[in-house]
Amino acid sequence: MKWQVISDQEVNCCSWGNEWVFYNKLSGDTHLLGSTAVQILLELRKSPLKAQLLTEALAPRLQVKKVTHEEFLFQIEHLLGELNTLGLIEFS
Repeated sequence: MKWQVISDQEVNCCSWGNEWVFYNKLSGDTHLLGSTAVQILLELRKSPLKAQLLTEALAPRLQVKKVTHEEFLFQIEHLLGELNTLGLIEFS
């Protein structure tokens, strides 16, 4: 299964340093997200991806060196679950 941004999702955002505020027009909710969560959303806007491929795409960009690939995959999967709970992404 692949993750994707929810269809017809319109999100307005503003940033302050490494934190981003997202307003979800579908739900009317506002969310404070960290830079890694934002990178996930930006990558999924391009195309749906499996967690493994998303991890491979993000690792160089986020300069992941201090954790193992498995640890980073676990972190990405956790963030995907959180973004799903917030109604920003879904399985395709």
